Amino acid sequence: MAIKDVDKFLALARSRFQIVSTAESHIRPASLEDLKFVYNVEEGQWPSEIKAERERDHRPCLTSNKLRKFVAQVANRARDERLGGKVKPVDDKADPKVAEIYTGLIRYIEFASKADEVYADVGEKAIAGGFGYFRITTEEPDYSFDQEIFIRKIENQFSVYLDPKREYGFIREGMPIDEFEAKYPDKAPVSVNSQGEGDNNLWYDSEKVYIAEYFYKEEVPIELAKCLNTTTGEIKILELNDEILEETLARANYMVIQKKNKTVKKVKWAKITGFDILEEGVWPGSEIPIIEVLGDYVNIAGKSYKRSLIRDAKDPQRAYNFWWTHMTETVALAPKAPYLVTPQEIKGFEDMWNSANQKNLPYLLYNAQGQKKPTREPPPTVPTGAGQMLQISAGDLQDTIGMFESSFGARSNERTGAAIKARADRSDFAVFHFFDNLKRAILETMRQLIELIPKIYDTERRIRILGEEDDELLVDINKQEINPSTGESIILNDLSIGRYDVVPGTRLFSTRREESAQSMAEVIQAAPNIAPLILDLLFESQDWPKADEVKRRLEKHMNVLLGGKGEQPPPGENEQI
Repeated sequence: MAIKDVDKFLALARSRFQIVSTAESHIRPASLEDLKFVYNVEEGQWPSEIKAERERDHRPCLTSNKLRKFVAQVANRARDERLGGKVKPVDDKADPKVAEIYTGLIRYIEFASKADEVYADVGEKAIAGGFGYFRITTEEPDYSFDQEIFIRKIENQFSVYLDPKREYGFIREGMPIDEFEAKYPDKAPVSVNSQGEGDNNLWYDSEKVYIAEYFYKEEVPIELAKCLNTTTGEIKILELNDEILEETLARANYMVIQKKNKTVKKVKWAKITGFDILEEGVWPGSEIPIIEVLGDYVNIAGKSYKRSLIRDAKDPQRAYNFWWTHMTETVALAPKAPYLVTPQEIKGFEDMWNSANQKNLPYLLYNAQGQKKPTREPPPTVPTGAGQMLQISAGDLQDTIGMFESSFGARSNERTGAAIKARADRSDFAVFHFFDNLKRAILETMRQLIELIPKIYDTERRIRILGEEDDELLVDINKQEINPSTGESIILNDLSIGRYDVVPGTRLFSTRREESAQSMAEVIQAAPNIAPLILDLLFESQDWPKADEVKRRLEKHMNVLLGGKGEQPPPGENEQI
């Protein structure tokens, strides 16, 4: 594939980038400010003008960052719940066993990609900054000749510019000019377009060149064929092209029984500067493989806003910092209470009195003037009004976010476990949309993986999947073998047949074994009378040493536990565990 009109292609890419950049010009500065604010970096939580003025006067700017714990609480709850999903068959051609292979393969892709870290990091960025991104890639590992699918983190969320309708998207990073020249020696190290348009600053500066991975959907005509496998009777819908011809299908025992032409959108890819095309290709999926995780999203009159958890809490946090600094400055940094003296009273002892506030002197000499002696003014007190404002700011900060100290384990008026849990649940509901948006992003990832898997894993091979309890299994896919009962050739675990979708789920435990053990323990606690009926299953779900031995002995004496006559152990058998 080669782009025919390069100038027209690049002009459209620059125009699209300009559109997204302009549409998000109000989102990105606010998001960057939120991130710096909540992590208290660079400018921190003090307005730059006030901070500069106070520094000139050698006055403090104290910060008590209350917001970081709110972000951590929401982000860590999402980490703990381990959001996920399960693949289900959709049509009559889909096989439940193949759906389990899809689920296990997706789990393994997530495991190999360290997707838990990706989801956690991007989810926290969406909570703290309003949005975050990760991507799906296909790579050929060093140890294999086959393509595999991976989920990768996008470290800098501000490098992504995604069309709201997902028709195109950019991942753009700056590259130093000397590095660009070394990597692309046949390309000019500039990003200035020949038409002299006004967007050069988006693609080039004096020290680096901006390079973008540009994904875009393009309508292309295709020819579809309904094909019958003359051996197995299975029907597939395939796209005829230069690689898949009717003659090729006939050699694979497929007969074309129907054809039709249609126009579809395909995702294409190019690595570009604002001036040149560096690489190009076609993405195998039908959706742009950039996944967006939103924070608090709203569209008002056609204008989108991506807000963080702490957007409305910044003013109460600033107020808290101000009043805390004011109280500290008044009490701790104010000059010590001065003495009231006359010149005659300290005459001859001026050096001693001048150092009285710097040194711990055992005594102070003075000239007696009748019955009068030097007196000290009362020390400064904590400003009552400032203390009240500090409390108001702290309460307003919690109320603005919708999470209160009791949800962090602080003592509250609730006394029963149900009341404490209800209070914590109210805080969770206030921020539930952050959990939900991360879950939606993960489910969208799984849907894209379901589409990609049969296109990438399209040959006969043995793949590694993860089972229900995260145990590794080896499975053969697309394997041609002979049916022993009919003698016909069949394809075992053909991933290209049938339609599949994903249903949401939450993995509260590391494995399903842990979940089963916890559930059965709760049942036994609620209904002790049924304990003898399921004790063996409870120990089967445990993974500590000797659990299997306990299960075996329970099964051996089950009748005794149930009130009947059980099998007696042989004489001398060691019953010690």
